[in-house]
Amino acid sequence: MVISAALIIVLSSFNGIESMISELYTEFDQGVTITPSKGKTIFESQVPWAKLAKTDGILRMSKGIEETVILRNEEKWVNATILGVEPQFLEMINIHNKDHLIMGRALLPGNNQEQNDFGLIGAGLANNLAISNIKTEPDNIIIYAPKNDLKLKFGKNPFFQTAFNVSGIINYNKETNDAFVVANLGFVTNLLNLEGQITHIYIQPKSTIDNESLKLKIQELVGPNFVVKTNAQKNELIYKTSKSEKLIVIMILLFIFLLAAFNLVASITMIYLEKKDGISVLKSIGLSKTSIFKVFFLEGILIAGTGILLGFFLGLGICLAQLKYTIITIPGAGIAFPVEVKITEILSVLIVLIITATAFSFFTARYLVNDIE
Repeated sequence: MVISAALIIVLSSFNGIESMISELYTEFDQGVTITPSKGKTIFESQVPWAKLAKTDGILRMSKGIEETVILRNEEKWVNATILGVEPQFLEMINIHNKDHLIMGRALLPGNNQEQNDFGLIGAGLANNLAISNIKTEPDNIIIYAPKNDLKLKFGKNPFFQTAFNVSGIINYNKETNDAFVVANLGFVTNLLNLEGQITHIYIQPKSTIDNESLKLKIQELVGPNFVVKTNAQKNELIYKTSKSEKLIVIMILLFIFLLAAFNLVASITMIYLEKKDGISVLKSIGLSKTSIFKVFFLEGILIAGTGILLGFFLGLGICLAQLKYTIITIPGAGIAFPVEVKITEILSVLIVLIITATAFSFFTARYLVNDIE
């Protein structure tokens, strides 16, 4: 019962963690991303924009430029990644969710040079730069961006330098919070002197479309000069690590169940020894070995089945209680530990447990009955 319940709880917990990771990463990292296969930038004239716009399955699309920069606020300095995007990118990252825009306003103006130096900053970067109060007006910081194709000379400044107004603080995942500044595409283009060039194309698929199938469709459309990746491929290590941990824990619990199944062997054996005299009497008046085997085999099924069934309801009950009443929270985060119950996975585990228990009951009963003369 305990092992069955533990398997259900662990499975549901790992499913919850996977869903949480997926939600955190897919809201900021778009479902499909296009990058150049060689070099760092894409010339906009190379991209078949009209064909992409007509591709079934694309909900929204944004040009993008990513570059490593240095940020300064008074005496505080940090490294960051500036992300220049078009205004629709804010809709793509669901910025209006109160959990994502935790302070300020989501300002990402159009390409008007006089007002496009507003943008958003990750919560981790804001903390490192001591940006904490932008409720009334944006906070001004300095951005230092590298000059492309510059031959360094003594006394030559290797950076472009410009002021930037932080209008809002965003919160997604630790990687995003500690690294990204989101700015207008025109602002970043001018900052880096990349007129007519971009580094990424971000694509938000429709909710009914599978990312992998859309990726294959887009890859065929844009050709070999571009690399098309899904969100899962961009964060492959995170997803693989989560799945590996889940598999290892399940294997350990199944091994513990195998050890616990030896209690079943002991129980059937003890019952047999207690009833051995009675069995001899019943056999002498005509009870067959097959009938005796069925008695002890079904006894084992009854013991194991009761434990598995009780474990199923216990594990499921604990998971549902966590979903409704938040019994356990994530330390330091103050949010409910994620749980997602997938009936198909739970049924698969129960089938494995039932098959294992049946096998132990069968071979134990057959061995004991063979001892009868």
